Amino acid sequence: MESTFEQARACFLTGLQALESGDAAAAERAFEASLALLPGRASTLVNLGVARMRLGRHADALQPLQAAVQADPMQPDAWCHLGLAQAGMDEHQAALDAFEHALAHDSSFLPARWQQALCLGTLGRHEAALQVLDELLRIQPDDAATWMQRGLALQRLERHAQAQAAYERAVALAPELGRAWSLLGALHKDAGRLGAAAPCFERALQGGDDETLNLYLLASVQAGTLAPATAPASYVQTLFDSYAEGFDAHLQQGLQYCAPQVLAQLLRSNLATLGQVLDLGCGTGLLGQQLAGFAQAVDGVDLAPRMLELARASGNYRHLVQADVTEHLNAAAQRYDVVVATDVFIYIGELDAVFAGVRRVLHSGGCFAFSVERGEPGSGWTLRPSSRYAHALDYLQTLALRHGFDIKLVHEAMLRKDQGQPVDGLYLLLRC
Repeated sequence: MESTFEQARACFLTGLQALESGDAAAAERAFEASLALLPGRASTLVNLGVARMRLGRHADALQPLQAAVQADPMQPDAWCHLGLAQAGMDEHQAALDAFEHALAHDSSFLPARWQQALCLGTLGRHEAALQVLDELLRIQPDDAATWMQRGLALQRLERHAQAQAAYERAVALAPELGRAWSLLGALHKDAGRLGAAAPCFERALQGGDDETLNLYLLASVQAGTLAPATAPASYVQTLFDSYAEGFDAHLQQGLQYCAPQVLAQLLRSNLATLGQVLDLGCGTGLLGQQLAGFAQAVDGVDLAPRMLELARASGNYRHLVQADVTEHLNAAAQRYDVVVATDVFIYIGELDAVFAGVRRVLHSGGCFAFSVERGEPGSGWTLRPSSRYAHALDYLQTLALRHGFDIKLVHEAMLRKDQGQPVDGLYLLLRC
């Protein structure tokens, strides 16, 4: 007759086999059965945490992983997996602490060193991340993924020439590394080297990197490539979440961003009161700040959760929702007197569905006020090398007529500066 230990071991081995075969649910059941027979074994607790993380249940993974480090605090693997669970819950400082615990017990434990670098980058500590990556490269100088991550850290530090060299080293070591090609292409694009950017995005697609993202970026730099109707939602969310802190200062001081002030002044000059307002793509709340005291209430919708956190902290919004703008317009139960949008449609090319959604949520006689980058007459909407969309006035006039709006005002003025040059904008006030 098998002993309890042997039964527990058999369940544990069954769990390992299930993990290796990709059946995380079966692995979870087997590890739970093993722990029921033999509680508190650190290795079983760690693997239970791994199974739950593979099922996407990072919060459920915390308990066994925390129990594992308590049972065997000298085990770097347990600390490392605890950090992974915390990172999966966006608890990045706690994750960093866990990775550093792992390294305190074994400074040569490379998985924890790698995760430490990623976590430092997520926390915006790019110099520290770069130091860790350089340590890794001294140990494994031909690791392409580390060179790619080094390039990303350097790019975030605005050391672009060094970042380019790091990406080039990454793709030389691993030509199949699609993500590195995409990052290299984006670096070329932002520097205006469109001819160099296009083949990088093509190589990224060949390497299996995000198809939607790379087709979008390729269309922005290569004439004749069919542009998607909108920017990928993941691209927009990542773009804004990555620099939510300091975003307002960068826009207002670095880019001389003035669209919220201009649109708010146009509203004040043309409407006696705003009533209930919906701010599309509200970001950190720059437009809400301008409307405070003039509107009865302002609600906001945005894709980026970190931007919404800052908007919420401003105290200028009644309700805030994380959602795609068009989807929210189609689902919202609330009706509004005014719908506003500044520098939002630079990430949406085809605006027909947006106009329909705005018309749906506006009270009769309501106002739709927004800004766009000014496109050339007859061009409809176009995706520019900046990866932003521009819209022609005649296209907007056609949409307004189609959806029952009267154009009350068209105002031409700068939106912001890009590479030191003013970006021409159109500001429109429509009534339904």
